[in-house]
Amino acid sequence: MDAVSCSPSRVETVIAATLYLMNAYRRTRCSRLAACVAAHLVYLTRHQDADPLIRAVCREMSDEWRTVAETSRPCQAVH
Repeated sequence: MDAVSCSPSRVETVIAATLYLMNAYRRTRCSRLAACVAAHLVYLTRHQDADPLIRAVCREMSDEWRTVAETSRPCQAVH
């Protein structure tokens, strides 16, 4: 692996990806997407460049999305 692939993702990129996953979940209600959203939110709580407010909001939201992932059903849709 080169240095670029090992470096942490930019906060803005992770937030954009998380918003995309949230929208995809809205369309499909797939538990796998909800789990991905939760994982992205947890990643943002630990990201060294994330603003403390972003970290705090993501920490609270990650618990909610983890619950959504546990109560949703996996779907067969292609995301």
